[in-house]
Amino acid sequence: MKPSSARPSPLSRRSLLAASAATALLMLPGCGGGGDGGSAGVGTGGTGSFTSGPIRGFGSIVVNGVRYDDAAAQVVGDGGAALARSDLRLGMVVDVSGSDVSTATDGRRSATATSIGVRSESEGPVSAINAAAGTLTVLGQLVQITPTTVFDHDLRGGLAAVAVGMVVEVYGFLQPSGQYLATRIDDEDDPVTHYKLRGVVSGLDTAARTFRIGTALVSYADIAASVSGLANGQYARVELQLTPDASGAWRARSIRLATTAIGMPAGDGVKAEIEGYITAFTSDARFSVAGIVVDASAVGQLPPGLAVGRRVEVEGVLSGGVLVARSVEFEDDDDDDDDEFEIEGVITSVSASARTFSVRGITVNYANARFKDGTAEQLAPGVKVEVEGQLASDGTTLLATEVEFDN
Repeated sequence: MKPSSARPSPLSRRSLLAASAATALLMLPGCGGGGDGGSAGVGTGGTGSFTSGPIRGFGSIVVNGVRYDDAAAQVVGDGGAALARSDLRLGMVVDVSGSDVSTATDGRRSATATSIGVRSESEGPVSAINAAAGTLTVLGQLVQITPTTVFDHDLRGGLAAVAVGMVVEVYGFLQPSGQYLATRIDDEDDPVTHYKLRGVVSGLDTAARTFRIGTALVSYADIAASVSGLANGQYARVELQLTPDASGAWRARSIRLATTAIGMPAGDGVKAEIEGYITAFTSDARFSVAGIVVDASAVGQLPPGLAVGRRVEVEGVLSGGVLVARSVEFEDDDDDDDDEFEIEGVITSVSASARTFSVRGITVNYANARFKDGTAEQLAPGVKVEVEGQLASDGTTLLATEVEFDN
């Protein structure tokens, strides 16, 4: 759910761009496939689709510019537990498998989801907050908050509502620097049975049976017999005991390993579009995004300044585990397209005095919105609307730029 003004909506602009190159899906770090992550692929030949990224809208769900009908989808948490569709929230990073993506005449892309996997980067206590820098630290990991980071409704006020000692769950992207870019922060109200951390293994000490993810020291001594193939540079999802050992190391209770942050689908010929950070760089023609090797040798015009740490969008076709690129573009963290959300649904409540209404549990402020096919006076419970807008500074409210009535 994010959105526009008098200009064409970013979702439409992104859709038209993707359609002109190939019908494809965006991908962001996630879970599944060959890694602890997700992938995307669509094609006109029945290849289906798989995308991984933050939820940017509801209507069913909007992920990477594609509207996925989630009515019949199986929703699963990254621990394997079944979830309800109503558990899905803005900013959550999800891996979506579904049908081929179709493109309408207005450029809108859509597909039917068969499965939706939810994946977060960490879950644990906040040990530090730097309001000036817009960061917090969870399990030794530095988490960057941006104007598009969505906060749980219990954290209205954004970073200002977070306190040291609070247990939070962080959704987002792992950057090559080891810092995390948060797309959503949830407050864990209920008691948790374990903490969770996902990142790159470093400082492996097989004698001491420890390694690091960021600055966090992890001990796998309790489960050493079940751990194999552990190596520096791998992506690991680790469930941790609630208390560290005497040396200060967090004790692992389970470890899942992967070689990439994005698990690409098996087989060749899948059309794919991935968005993420360059994690390795050989040349403009050969680099990796979230661990996925990209062959950009056939791209006619590459953006100058490709380097490790740059966030890019790559579109192409999978071949032998390599993404053979057709186009490469920069995606800045403050890109306008990422500032916008979109919600479609039935209004559940309205406050004329506050100039707000609620749709799918999201508070929408319509004070500065333009209306299409209706007026503000027609807002009422039971009315179906489509909203485009930007996230307010409180991290929870959507500031509508356009409200369209669905008659």
